[in-house]
Amino acid sequence: MAVKDYTTKVAPAFDGLLPGGERLLAAAPLVQDPGTTEDVSARDELIDLLDPTILVGLGTFGGNAVQQAVWGRAVIGPPGTQGQLLHAAIGGVTAPAVAVTDRRLLIVEIDVVPRAQSGLGKWFGPSDQVARERYGVDKVAILGAVAAPAGALRRGRLLAGFRDGSGCMLVCAPPSLAPAVVEAIGAPREG
Repeated sequence: MAVKDYTTKVAPAFDGLLPGGERLLAAAPLVQDPGTTEDVSARDELIDLLDPTILVGLGTFGGNAVQQAVWGRAVIGPPGTQGQLLHAAIGGVTAPAVAVTDRRLLIVEIDVVPRAQSGLGKWFGPSDQVARERYGVDKVAILGAVAAPAGALRRGRLLAGFRDGSGCMLVCAPPSLAPAVVEAIGAPREG
């Protein structure tokens, strides 16, 4: 599906969500980035490897070194920053989508709502898509976005940076929608 086709297809779902004059620039389904959310301590990783329950096959290794080596960081910044809040919002939604308007970056969930209230029409009748906002960030709080490094495991990733010094990786699925989201957010600007 082409980029413009997806945004055009879901645009009617935003009719009740966007106030007058706000325009939808890009939209894409998301998955939560599999990168680490905190720094990896080499000391703690080595101690975990020596855990006797792992050695006898009873425990599991909860280390993050390989996860960080493969995926990098999913979020940068201390708790309570925009990057952390955005990452948590994506993880808290069953089927998240990112929507970029001319004023905000939104994490939404697009639901299908039947037009009929009861009977067979509720099951088999026409329905509408409705976007429900789960988290929003004003564009003035965003520094910009850049595409993540290319590679088989990093397709569709982009880094959104915020004025509070935090950042959050977004993973668009399908990856072909990521460039439109990066363009809609805009290139990094001076803080």
